Amino acid sequence: MKSKQNAITRRQQFKLFLSIMASFAVLFLTLGLIIFNSFQSSTYKSIDKEMKSEVLSVQKQPSLQHDDPGPQTDPNPEHKKKEPTPKAPFQASILVFNNQGKLLNKSSLGNRYSILKNIKLNKKNLNKKQTIVIKNMNFRSILIKVSKNNNNPMYAGNYVLIMQNIDTQIQTMNNFEKILAITFFVFWVIALVISYFLARINMLPIVRSWKQQTEFVNDAAHELRTPLTIIQGKLEYMLTKPNKKIIDEAESISVSLDEVSRLNSLTNNLLDLARFDNATTQLNFEYTDPKVFLKDPIMPFKDIINSQHKVFQISLNQHPTLYLDRDKIKQLLIILLDNATKYTQKNGTIRIYDQIENGKYQLIIADTGVGIKDSDKEKIFGRFYRVDKSRTQSSGGHGLGLAIAKQIVDNHHGSISVRDNLPQGSEFVVELPIKRNK
Repeated sequence: MKSKQNAITRRQQFKLFLSIMASFAVLFLTLGLIIFNSFQSSTYKSIDKEMKSEVLSVQKQPSLQHDDPGPQTDPNPEHKKKEPTPKAPFQASILVFNNQGKLLNKSSLGNRYSILKNIKLNKKNLNKKQTIVIKNMNFRSILIKVSKNNNNPMYAGNYVLIMQNIDTQIQTMNNFEKILAITFFVFWVIALVISYFLARINMLPIVRSWKQQTEFVNDAAHELRTPLTIIQGKLEYMLTKPNKKIIDEAESISVSLDEVSRLNSLTNNLLDLARFDNATTQLNFEYTDPKVFLKDPIMPFKDIINSQHKVFQISLNQHPTLYLDRDKIKQLLIILLDNATKYTQKNGTIRIYDQIENGKYQLIIADTGVGIKDSDKEKIFGRFYRVDKSRTQSSGGHGLGLAIAKQIVDNHHGSISVRDNLPQGSEFVVELPIKRNK
């Protein structure tokens, strides 16, 4: 059974590990894509901004300044055409085509003509920004149609192809992509380690809860089985003697009724704990003074304790303002006084008193019983935990009372602890917050 639970736990932990790892992967991938796309977009915007500047420079050529009387007196008018000069001559190239697709500025291209000579005019690409590759070199280009009224005769009425070399930017983006990939891999390895530890850490409360639930179910089944077995045995025994009168079987009936009473008490306690776990317990908080409600749960024990030849001392002198559920605190006191009564021997003393300590109201129930070992003091508030199981079984307990008491105190934002009552016995200390103002 234990190995099966361990296998289920490991499988669940592996699923949690995969989910966390997948979350990290999606996060890193999304972040990487956003960063790379932003960098790429920013790079191309910068390139396009430079190209736009080149386009404006072509479209708004200044008037030519010369002292000649006009083209009619110049024997060679072509000499007056201003050759295109890009703003960034080492990165940008300007190709001028006439309407027939003939390249008009071969001379201004110089050494670049051997690289760009195969570029043809494609009027379909007019005003379109493109990225092209020529002889392993990357260019950003745009084709524009220049107005016939342009001041530069070389451009006027022709098609101008502006090409910006972007090898440096492409290399930068490639390097950035590699760095991003390496960074992603490193973070992925780190994410694997983090995912593993997160899966283990997140599984701890689940495993603990599962273990507590399993123990709780096993203990509850054990507690239920004992009275049911006794009742079944008594009833089967009475069936073997159908002619007997009720008076003859009074002992069996009495034992069965006692066990039914124990079952009823156990069921109520289990129901209380289930409500606490599901946070469905309705608490009616109100401002009150301890003297207003402490008398009701305490006084009935006075006669019970005295009838058992035990001493009961009451010393309640503090009157702070508390904010609590009276019924739940009464239930808490009944649990603690009942335990003290059960485990205090004849002629022993049970004492209940209060005090103010560190701004908190403390209610202490002390007894002169057998006491509780230090190793058991932290465990007694667990469900179904009993210091002396045989004695508790005979006294009718289930090991749930102190667990319910702790839940009640926790719901009141207080604390409960146990300490030695020297020279003999135990003291249960309930600490509740004091409300300064209503």
